[in-house]
Amino acid sequence: MRFQREIPFHYRSHFSFITMLALPISFLVLLWMAYGSYMDGERTVIEQQQQQLLTIAKLNSTSIESFFDEQMHTLQILAGNRQISLAIANKNETVIDESLSAYYTAKKDSIYRISQVNLEGRVVHTFPKRNRTDAMKAYELIKDDIQRVLREKKPFIASAKLEKQGHYIVHLFQPVYLDGKFQGALISVVNLNAVYEELLKPIRVGTKGYIHVKDQQGYYLMHPSEENIGLSLSAMKAKYPGLDYRDLEKLFKMQLTQEQGSAFYHSYWWGDESYTKTKKIEAFSRVHLGDSFWVVAAAMNYDDVREPIAQNRIKTIEIFSMIVLTLACAVYIIMRTKKNKEALEYETRYLRELNNKNELLRKKDLQLQHSQKLQLIGTLSGEIAHDFNNFLTPIRGYAEIMLSSIDPTEEIYDYVSEIYDASEKARVIIEEILLLSRLESGKVKKNAPVKVEEQVEEALGLIKSFLSPKVSAVFNKRVDSAVIFANKVQIHQVIMNLCNNAYQAMKTAGGELKIILDAIPLQEVKKIRENVLEVSDYVTLSVSDTGRGMSDDTLQKIFDPFFTTKPAGEGTGLGLYIVQSILEKHQGFITVDSELGRGSVFTVYLPKTEFVAKETEINMNPVFTEQKRILLVDDKQRVLKAMRRGLEAYSFHVETESDSVEALQRFEKSPNHYDLVITDQAMPYLTGTELAERIKVINPSMKIILITGYVEDHVVAYKERLIIDEYMCKPVAGSDMAQMIYKVLQS
Repeated sequence: MRFQREIPFHYRSHFSFITMLALPISFLVLLWMAYGSYMDGERTVIEQQQQQLLTIAKLNSTSIESFFDEQMHTLQILAGNRQISLAIANKNETVIDESLSAYYTAKKDSIYRISQVNLEGRVVHTFPKRNRTDAMKAYELIKDDIQRVLREKKPFIASAKLEKQGHYIVHLFQPVYLDGKFQGALISVVNLNAVYEELLKPIRVGTKGYIHVKDQQGYYLMHPSEENIGLSLSAMKAKYPGLDYRDLEKLFKMQLTQEQGSAFYHSYWWGDESYTKTKKIEAFSRVHLGDSFWVVAAAMNYDDVREPIAQNRIKTIEIFSMIVLTLACAVYIIMRTKKNKEALEYETRYLRELNNKNELLRKKDLQLQHSQKLQLIGTLSGEIAHDFNNFLTPIRGYAEIMLSSIDPTEEIYDYVSEIYDASEKARVIIEEILLLSRLESGKVKKNAPVKVEEQVEEALGLIKSFLSPKVSAVFNKRVDSAVIFANKVQIHQVIMNLCNNAYQAMKTAGGELKIILDAIPLQEVKKIRENVLEVSDYVTLSVSDTGRGMSDDTLQKIFDPFFTTKPAGEGTGLGLYIVQSILEKHQGFITVDSELGRGSVFTVYLPKTEFVAKETEINMNPVFTEQKRILLVDDKQRVLKAMRRGLEAYSFHVETESDSVEALQRFEKSPNHYDLVITDQAMPYLTGTELAERIKVINPSMKIILITGYVEDHVVAYKERLIIDEYMCKPVAGSDMAQMIYKVLQS
């Protein structure tokens, strides 16, 4: 017989006591560790926020310094222009006024006014003009600075001056020399309120934070509250009595004695209806301008810092809770092993939910990949199309030159004509691809009132030229006025694509291509689609064919990019996708009705407008009485050569340059040697618009044509600011450029 030794009762009691004692001790240790983790996290968040604010202050200091460096550089270019130096020396008021006006027009977004000081220290020219009273007040502000530039004959940036309440200005002085002899100085005036609006105001610092700037005496130069501009701390005490300024005094002292730093302090939000004491955090950095320095500071509410700290506290509590829960579960499992089955069922449910969430994430990831794929296609197609335009330019240009020099009766004339026609078809396809890339990037040219009837008639004129005898085209207009606010080129693209698709459906068997232009009230449109633009009427354009029609499966895919029912090599699959994208950009939509064997009807709906489209007439006969000198700039040698040959065929004297920087240097040496400059946009070092801006500073009257792959918003803006006179899209031939040159030089 075996005997099993039993553990004495007092040992079991002792073990239970130790276990019960270990649990609270473990809990307290975990609590201490969680508290330490939370405090470390809070310190880390605060330090990171201080460092981030300091980085914002430094970046804004650099931005202000770069802004004034650029202003001094452009003013130096103007002062170094021999044309204005001669005008100042000879007191040619007309040339001086024109030069100052052109410089102000080119830089009006960043300067307040531009003036000229003669050798006697008098301000003799100012643009924009000012009345005598304002001019005398302005002179009193800078008379000491004028004496300094006459005495030192060196450029400098004067200290900021309060022109009126809430309005500081800074004067930039640049001496003018002619053949080494001092002739006076130019003064460019910068409005600090405009600088604040452009550089500092758009920057968000927390929910209520902002960027502000003080000078080295502690006066506010830039501040979101104009009432505080021009005030020092003592002036603020007088203006807002009864408030607590102790922390502000310490902060001001720190900012005026240190290069950079950050601090917590109590202050008020100036601009609120009532002033409540608030804890803030502020970081600052200096910017040195001339003989003085400014303090650029970024301030934000401390509550914005507390939010991530609170989130960290919640995470710490969650982690601590999970640890306690895990410990409790472990004790629970040890003491209650019979609950293993329930725990296993719980785990199974958890895994099932996790699997469902993973499946949901997988579906969302596929949707994201599809969206990114479309964006990538748009970007890549734009880049590829731009390169193809550079290849097409010499092909189209040389083909045009050869056609003009070959007898049409010769056999080679037909070969060259085929090359020219093929390049023209390639140009149309590339325009579609470029349009795709612009739609993907959200860039659409500016809209204007467009007569839909004129676009239909123009499209029909092009389509009838290649319609087969089996296909007839009919246009039925059922409305007197069909004007929409749209981009003319893109609406023309919509009509051409729909008509071309209808023709392709009837190309073999023949049939009737029918276009109906009509207008319907908003109530009828809402029966088709609920979410539409609230206008009184919609213009409808239906394009129908009597072709083979489409199946339901095909109808589901026709608006997908790169989907086509045509044989390989006969279609890009972009037509209907581009049509739908254009209509969405114009707040319209398209419907389709089709059945196999009975043809298809595409109906376009666009908001109607009451504006009337203006008609313009352009003289297209490029005839000049004298030879014109042209500076042609493009970084692609083969494109440069083809464009030069095309222009020389029209008796232009063309000088070429493949480096934009060297082109600028050549122009600086002889600014009046050329009648016109033609420049490509996409070039290294200096883009076409940057080169045009530098040329306009040197010679404001120079005519400039920009050649670009496609027109972006900033290109249109440069034309509106008269930096460029006109723009053209690649590929271009000699006749295109000759007509554009004639238009620009005759304008």
